[in-house]
Amino acid sequence: MRIRSVVLPALAAAGMLIPVAHPATAVPAPTGAADLAAVGRADTADADVIAESERLRREFGFEAGAVAPASVMRTGPASAVPASESVSEDAASLVNEWGFIGTAAETAEMQRRDALTAAVEPVVQKFGEEKNFAGQFLDTEHGGRLVVQFADALPAKDARDDLTAKAVSAGSSAADVEFRVVQRSSQELTDAMKAVWEWDDATPDTASVASVEEDVQANRLNVALTLGTDPAAVREALGTLGVPTHITASKGADDLACTSRTVCDSPRRGGVGITMPSGGGCTVGWVVKKGSTWGAVTAGHCDWGRNSGTVKSGAAYGTLTGDNALKSGTHADMRFIKIASNAKPWLYQNNSSKARVVKNQALGSVGSSSCLFGRNSATPTCGKITSTNASRRSDTCGCVVYGQSAATFAAKPGDSGGAVASSATGATARGILSGADGTGKMHYSSLAYTSVYGMGKLATG
Repeated sequence: MRIRSVVLPALAAAGMLIPVAHPATAVPAPTGAADLAAVGRADTADADVIAESERLRREFGFEAGAVAPASVMRTGPASAVPASESVSEDAASLVNEWGFIGTAAETAEMQRRDALTAAVEPVVQKFGEEKNFAGQFLDTEHGGRLVVQFADALPAKDARDDLTAKAVSAGSSAADVEFRVVQRSSQELTDAMKAVWEWDDATPDTASVASVEEDVQANRLNVALTLGTDPAAVREALGTLGVPTHITASKGADDLACTSRTVCDSPRRGGVGITMPSGGGCTVGWVVKKGSTWGAVTAGHCDWGRNSGTVKSGAAYGTLTGDNALKSGTHADMRFIKIASNAKPWLYQNNSSKARVVKNQALGSVGSSSCLFGRNSATPTCGKITSTNASRRSDTCGCVVYGQSAATFAAKPGDSGGAVASSATGATARGILSGADGTGKMHYSSLAYTSVYGMGKLATG
């Protein structure tokens, strides 16, 4: 389900997009199990996979180190390994589409969450048009219930009942939805976010702020400062606004561009490494259709300032254009690559699935999963969405990009522009990788902005 075009520009101006999720089958909540340590510990590569799985299990609210080998899920359909069958020594083959090793019940719970956010999306979208809307999130610390927030007062009971009814119809219960009154709306936090960047631009020294994001769960701003910056100055700047702020140190923003190469030129698809006209390396996110013209989108900071030349992925992939949304105050670090012909609505998922058909797009909600398809990893890397209203300063142009999402998946130099999807299958698109904020999170631009900035619409099949 796509965000309505009549609403999107207004939301973009407010620094906020309404999360959308793809439909899934609702199933029962998770149950406990035994020790994960029995799975593939003898192999170093397996140990890395398990460590990543444990990180994601914690983030999504499942007990780390608590998966019984007999109930571990294989990649693909949700069918458990029989108790009589020995667990594969290849831990990677047991990873589910959300990037972790889980039980059948945990897979069912992730599907329930997807079904819940998809079902309530129309009502949440209407709520997002109200000035007192304060965002929503999946409370992974309390069973994955959906919390919908408003500043000062809740909406009318019939509107709340409508959302709850949709949640129940999707297989969740009324207890899986909570309406909460908080102090500050998303619009207030976005205004404060802009004030931080204005303060940073007004300071005579070099840029001090790496990123700013709305922390919807804590109803505050999270600000990452470059090393050596005095946080007292930021607190003073925000003091008059009365906005609580959590300040952390950043290693510095990184746009993740590099000079490595991959080869995947025909048919044209998303999720592949490209070489820019300057010789630098980035990644193509998604194939799009602009009228009758095929194209693809990558990060706007890739070859920023250049508006022509051949883009390659082994052989010629396409032609660079001047359609670049990256400038201060915009909501998209993305640009358009024109493809003459031979493009498909595909994503290079992994080495064994090089033509994954893309089905739809969805921004997702805080607490949902996001996975990156970048040039540096044969398989996607996954994490949890921490904000859908984040901003960062690009170290390429020095400009601030608003309205981004932040997530905990890993990325490396050269992954810029990579495809961000809702899961490791890549069927549902989320956005285009922008870069790191220096605190361990990655920022990406919502794919819905391709329509806002005249770059066409996602190609689906």
